Amino acid sequence: MDAEKVTLWSNSSPRALRALWIKNSSGLTLDSGTFNIIDNNTFAGEGLIDPLKPQERRLLSYAVDQGVRVEHTNRLENRPVTRVQINHGVMIQRQEQRDHQLYTIRITDSEAREVVIEHPVRVGWKLPADLKPEEISASFYRFRVTAKPNETAMLKVDEVKPLETRYALSNITNAQIALWTNENLMKPETLQALQKIIQQKNEIAGLEREIESRKAQITSIDQDQQRLRENMKALKGSPEEKALLQRYTKALNEQEDKLQVVRTEIAAREQQRDKSREQLDKMMQELTLDETI
Repeated sequence: MDAEKVTLWSNSSPRALRALWIKNSSGLTLDSGTFNIIDNNTFAGEGLIDPLKPQERRLLSYAVDQGVRVEHTNRLENRPVTRVQINHGVMIQRQEQRDHQLYTIRITDSEAREVVIEHPVRVGWKLPADLKPEEISASFYRFRVTAKPNETAMLKVDEVKPLETRYALSNITNAQIALWTNENLMKPETLQALQKIIQQKNEIAGLEREIESRKAQITSIDQDQQRLRENMKALKGSPEEKALLQRYTKALNEQEDKLQVVRTEIAAREQQRDKSREQLDKMMQELTLDETI
């Protein structure tokens, strides 16, 4: 069984721990159970171990390392948009989030240490290409740092997380265009094209309002006609029947004429709206962009 004495530190345990980095080189599976650590003929610690398969490597912590202090700081940085793409009616803005983490290791003992820093593996975050961990588990990157007595050693981990924001061109607003203009994200001609899309959307919205307004008129006329018909039924046998029937019949005829006009107006505006929608779809499909800022 290969074993190396190290000091282990991770955010889950703010105090540094004495540990053994073991590798099962026996070719046999080591069963689970308890273990004791004897260092220089002195009891140094104990713990539990899960089954260890052949060639498997594991860290076993067993006591606090009083001679090591580790401080951890991080600085999160949001980078501006670096690339803008528009295709098939969708705008994609790409930028980066950067996390600068620093581990400061101080040795207050007369003995040097091999310190293993467990840095968490996070979904979406990437290490720089020139930073290689000693080992990677499902949850941690393990970095080895050699620290000399009464000195300070540092480990700097700069991670990058690509961010992507998507916008449907059919949902953009004047306020967004104003913001993108101030940030110089796109060329003026692209911003003008987006502005035309908004104008087209506004035109369609205006036609929709006109259609709904005329439909409300039809509903109101239908209700008024129903009231007149009820009144005409109630007149039968009354002295005023003849005169009022003529009056109500005239009113119904006038309303029918008005209904025909309103229905014609609705049909015309629906046709105009459908054409405007087709034009809007064409404008959004034809607008393409791929710019690096």
